[in-house]
Amino acid sequence: MAEIAACSRCGSTRIYPKIWFQGFLPTVNDERQTYVCRDCGAEGMLLLFSTEEERVAWVKEARAGDGRAAQSKPVAEAIPIVPLDAVPLLEVRGVDAIPIYRAKVVDVRWTDRRLRRGGYRIDVDAYWAAIGGPRYNAGRVFILDLAGVNNGNPNFDAVRTIAKRASVLLDLGVRDSDDVMDGFMVDAESVVVGTKTLESLGRLREIRELSEGVIPCLDFSNGVVWSELSREDRDVRVVAAALHRMGFTSLAVMDLARLGTSSGPDPRLVAQLEGLDFDLLLGGGIREEDAPGLREKGIDRALVDPFTPVIRALLPTKEESVPTDALSTPRPKRDVRGAPAPG
Repeated sequence: MAEIAACSRCGSTRIYPKIWFQGFLPTVNDERQTYVCRDCGAEGMLLLFSTEEERVAWVKEARAGDGRAAQSKPVAEAIPIVPLDAVPLLEVRGVDAIPIYRAKVVDVRWTDRRLRRGGYRIDVDAYWAAIGGPRYNAGRVFILDLAGVNNGNPNFDAVRTIAKRASVLLDLGVRDSDDVMDGFMVDAESVVVGTKTLESLGRLREIRELSEGVIPCLDFSNGVVWSELSREDRDVRVVAAALHRMGFTSLAVMDLARLGTSSGPDPRLVAQLEGLDFDLLLGGGIREEDAPGLREKGIDRALVDPFTPVIRALLPTKEESVPTDALSTPRPKRDVRGAPAPG
């Protein structure tokens, strides 16, 4: 039976596709199923229902505004972080017993200057069914590609899969201009360039000249985090001022120490960001309920942790987990630029 497409705001089926012009070479692309609703005028992603009865029930729930819907559905400024990593089929005490890798959504922590996955992981499709479904309805996501950041080997296939369903802000571990092009080739709305993989501000200046679809990201842990060889300033406001002079209008900040903890934003970091003349995004420990308060302080968009209580409530009850001694190990580096990731 064919699925029924409807407006994600009002549930109307009176919709028509919106043509997108995007990427470093403008193209026409309706794979994301972006729509305009003739009834309420909303623009965004489609909701897909298996039956007309399911659609009608969703419309009634949305109009009633009952407690369950209010608890599950985030505010518009909340963008979920989706950490991807290439996980071996079998790990034994930290060793890749079967070196065949599949992309998974994983929990993540910043440890010893490295993004490391924890013991929880879930299939990309299952995670998307939760956050992209009608109860959470994420139309934009922030993909944090651990394999790209740590090993320069991004999960291109998984990114493409998500980019067909949502607008994607992609941190694939940019180190140079070629990596930016790779990000746009997998149909990212914006490529996020984190300082954790950069040696200098000069690299960001070069990237800025290449494309305006780039968002710089100040990775933060007791100061701005740069690559190990960098001698750049670690003061948030000093670096932000330099980026403003380069012409950047959007700025992301990722609190690496709080990433994955769902402990809320660090008020000291928020205070450092107040008054900055950017379209600001803040991630690291953020929950859905933190978004309105951040907006009042001038932070327009909240990057929500991947497994907040709200999201966990929507996931399958059986968690795919591994013992604590079978956690993240670096995958062998291979030059696969522009090629799909395994699995």
